[in-house]
Amino acid sequence: MSRDNQQPADAPTNPVTNDTIASLDQLSLASTSGACQHCGRSFTEGDEIVAYVSKPAEKRTHEVGHCVCAHREHRQQEVFTLGVYELLVAGRIGLASDAATQSTWPILVEPVPLGVSAPATTTIRWLPPETPLAEQVTPTATHRQRRRDARAQVTVSSPLTTEGDD
Repeated sequence: MSRDNQQPADAPTNPVTNDTIASLDQLSLASTSGACQHCGRSFTEGDEIVAYVSKPAEKRTHEVGHCVCAHREHRQQEVFTLGVYELLVAGRIGLASDAATQSTWPILVEPVPLGVSAPATTTIRWLPPETPLAEQVTPTATHRQRRRDARAQVTVSSPLTTEGDD
């Protein structure tokens, strides 16, 4: 496939929409270990993270698989699963609470999608921060800057897998 970011008019649209982003905001991170998968450091409220988020075809909701600190040297997942819609999302750790049970749990705050792996592929397609495509959510100036910053901190093994189409 072409290495540029243009797709034919009949290409399927990317499911990264405003609704998808809205569903990721305040997504529970309680199912994760609460620590960076790369370095093992425990997360605290306000920490910048990159989260691996997936949604199997038969599910209606997204799930967080793991998180890493938003540091340049922290490696991200490099191989993705066929049949599963997967995202790498930058964001912050927040806390949600339930006054009735006196409990708190971590949540994802201000998510910004960095890349997407469609169910038909095993590679990631990085979302460009500068040029909104018709198939992706139109980012605000703040989102564009956060994507630039987060993408600068993400490391993958091969430069060939960081660009191009699925």
